[in-house]
Amino acid sequence: MTSIIRIGRDGAGAAGLEKCSVVPPEAVISGAANEQGEVHFETADGSLVIGTWESTPYAEILSYPDSTEYCTVVSGKLAITGPDGKVETFGPGESYVLTAGFEGRFEVLETMRKIYVLHTPKA
Repeated sequence: MTSIIRIGRDGAGAAGLEKCSVVPPEAVISGAANEQGEVHFETADGSLVIGTWESTPYAEILSYPDSTEYCTVVSGKLAITGPDGKVETFGPGESYVLTAGFEGRFEVLETMRKIYVLHTPKA
């Protein structure tokens, strides 16, 4: 069955954002992530997930050994530090891709909301 899934300019879909917890506590290096999210679409095997995620300021060591993530920032500001030490900042309307094998610092500087597409190949 083919469907059209509407996602508003604010990143919310029909269900709306709900409290969630996707940040692993052991990865947090400062602050505390107060998170909300909504999954708009997920394949049966979980290899593709499209959703919206929001968090208050915090920092973590982010590791994507197998996944690739595309994001567009809806609101707020974040900084991502790559393994080479280069810092990239992103704000509303800006997008980024973290490719499989990425490990670095992910820091929400101002409460941030993003729409994401996460691809994790299944064996």
